[in-house]
Amino acid sequence: MVVRSSRQYGFTLVELLVVIAIIGILVALLLPAVQAAREAARRSECGNNLKQIGLALHNHHDTYKVLPPGGSGPSTNAATGPTAPFTGNIGWLVYILPFMEQSSLYDKFNFAANFDASPNSALVPTLVSGYQCPSGVVVDATLGAAGKTNHYYGNMGPRGTNPTTSVAYSTVGSASHGVISRHGVLGPNTKVRFADVTDGTSNTLVVGEISRKDANCYRAWTRGWDGSAMGSAKNVVNPINATPYNGSNNFNDVSFMSHHPGGVMFGRVDGSVTFVAQTVAMNVYLSFASRDGGESFAAP
Repeated sequence: MVVRSSRQYGFTLVELLVVIAIIGILVALLLPAVQAAREAARRSECGNNLKQIGLALHNHHDTYKVLPPGGSGPSTNAATGPTAPFTGNIGWLVYILPFMEQSSLYDKFNFAANFDASPNSALVPTLVSGYQCPSGVVVDATLGAAGKTNHYYGNMGPRGTNPTTSVAYSTVGSASHGVISRHGVLGPNTKVRFADVTDGTSNTLVVGEISRKDANCYRAWTRGWDGSAMGSAKNVVNPINATPYNGSNNFNDVSFMSHHPGGVMFGRVDGSVTFVAQTVAMNVYLSFASRDGGESFAAP
């Protein structure tokens, strides 16, 4: 005769709660690691965007023997060099489109017209994915033509005092939106050559990101220079991740900022890409933004 035991095997309530607690702890430990891995991938993609932009700038220089203007527009208050060949208020991101495999889009622009005038205004809603940081938020532009904004901005140069010479950096323009540095690479109506970057192309910033949602300065990605405000480039005067647009007089001085933990991705004039920590010393940061200041501080 077979004797069957009436005893049943299984988890007790206490054991089940312990297992659930352990699983919860493991998930809590895993989530930050997953988020960190995703952010690392996004930062890598952002760096790749800047690398492609850097190559496009080099191809523009190879073709025209100068870098594009940071923003073309009125010759009034031009930062350096002769007036750009076109009079329209157009940003540098438009000028490099043929070198970003966007020739068909480039050919639709009228460079004698402003970004918010026909036919250019109809092109502002076009989303150029290479101009968007994946860690940022794609936002609609405000003011002027309705459409998409961009996350990558030209370096107009440092403002303040040269940390090596103790002489103030040269500026031009009115203070209504922040005066313009004359020591950068992509400014109003500029035509900078690599030979003009006397501090060294590997020691000079050309493009950085402004991709935080609260930057408050987002305009049409096609916008350039209107004679006082620059939509496509910024001065280096405020620390990284520190100063959004105040709605009044600091539009040209908005900090480069991002959602990457601890800093911002930048492209150098030589085409390389670097991450600059928000804790970088201002004397180093200003030196890194200057193309011809002769500063003795090494790039971070």
